[in-house]
Amino acid sequence: MTAHARAHAHPPPQRPRLRPVPTTEPPYDDDLPAPHLVLVPALTEPLPFEQPAPRRFDEPVDFFDAQPTPRGELPDPQAWLTRLLRVVLECLEGWRAPAQLRAYATAEVVAEVAARRKRTARPGSAPRVRSLHVTEPADGVVEACAVVQRGADQSRAIALRLEGLDGRWRCVALDLVE
Repeated sequence: MTAHARAHAHPPPQRPRLRPVPTTEPPYDDDLPAPHLVLVPALTEPLPFEQPAPRRFDEPVDFFDAQPTPRGELPDPQAWLTRLLRVVLECLEGWRAPAQLRAYATAEVVAEVAARRKRTARPGSAPRVRSLHVTEPADGVVEACAVVQRGADQSRAIALRLEGLDGRWRCVALDLVE
């Protein structure tokens, strides 16, 4: 047999191996290891599920940075979000200058709205907030999402994150979905 023929020859077939069939029945209770149980003392105080979690920061807050404000020292976020959404929508429609958002939002959010702003204002009815959902994942932090409708068939979603800074709410993140 030539070297070429040996290289392309099929290997000899392997013999089948016999293996035991696995059991299809679950183990009996006495076959399982005994669980390790630990008794927990009864709680004297209820768990604080009504309170949001404490706020965490990646880096320590510098004295000259905007200072975090706890939720108890901030106004109602629902009313504040309603005003903020109205200003954001009017900026996006071209009816307001994005600079008017500076009182409500960080420079990054103002730049995002300015980048998505319509260059010429369109006449017609103002967009309406169809639904607004608000959560408070941490003390002094609010996350919200809104569905906004313009006309009969145009809608978009807006997600916002507010943080209590220097005694007032500030929009630190905004995401628009067309």
